[in-house]
Amino acid sequence: MPAWLFGSVITLLVGAVTTAYLWLIRRRDDETAAGLLALAGMRWRDFSRLILEAMELRGLERIPTAHEDNQEHSASFLLSGEGKQLLLACKHGSAYRIGSAAVDEFASEIRLRGVQGGILVTEGVLDKGGVEKAGRHNIEVIDGPLLWPTVKPMVEGNLQRRIAGNAAARARRHIGIAWLGAVTLGLASTLAFPGRLAPVSDAPVLAAPTANPSKPTAVPSPLAAPKAATPPAPAAPAAAVTEADTEKHRAEISRKLSRTPGIIRGVWISRSTLSVDRAVAEEAAWPLVCDQLRAYPDLELTRVQMNPPQGSAEQVRWRQCESL
Repeated sequence: MPAWLFGSVITLLVGAVTTAYLWLIRRRDDETAAGLLALAGMRWRDFSRLILEAMELRGLERIPTAHEDNQEHSASFLLSGEGKQLLLACKHGSAYRIGSAAVDEFASEIRLRGVQGGILVTEGVLDKGGVEKAGRHNIEVIDGPLLWPTVKPMVEGNLQRRIAGNAAARARRHIGIAWLGAVTLGLASTLAFPGRLAPVSDAPVLAAPTANPSKPTAVPSPLAAPKAATPPAPAAPAAAVTEADTEKHRAEISRKLSRTPGIIRGVWISRSTLSVDRAVAEEAAWPLVCDQLRAYPDLELTRVQMNPPQGSAEQVRWRQCESL
């Protein structure tokens, strides 16, 4: 993979993931936090009115009582709906942290009123013990992050738009910063890994693939010596051969030998030594190898290691085609 493509992928991946987090999660959390702060700054009567309106959307209507005008911040309201009565308690203030004792007190009030359950609303939060007690006493808890989505439709339009707009503007600003960071990271990745990301096809091939062992190699009959391949025409004189050209010639010789009948493969074990695995007699294999080497003047003096067929008792021999 080219380095520039790798850097582009890193940029797009980091930018897309960060954008999704900032817009889908962080923006919603910021809006909720700002909404709770606005609710905490309201007067008690305004806050309780929003809660009662939210309950009306759920089909729960308030049952008026004689002492409504004297209610405190922790006062409760009787609600009716769906054939049952519920007690609504509003704990106004974001500093509230309600524990099991406050839930037990509310549960006692529910029993005294003779209703079927309760709803506890607060900008604060319930601790773990309070949540467990609320579940046992049939008390629904609307606290912290759950409160703003509940009352948002009832909030005055300008305030609602200002809170949502501020959260969206902050998210867009952070998204822009995140994309700048993603571009910087992608550029750094491009500059840091140029060599490791070069295309594989640019690397010289030093040896042909090993023959598939599951397919037996066809061995010519020893009675009929293989016909020597016609040597390719030598290249016309040209400029001095470079090391890159020599590497390409080595790869071509290995590839041609792997396709020559009687030769299994030819592998370069060093810059000047070619290891050849043969399947025919040594006298028949030498011309096949030397014909290929003589086609490339820069490799004509290569030292050839001739390996006997597998299982043969013959020895390995080293020679140069020039001496044949």
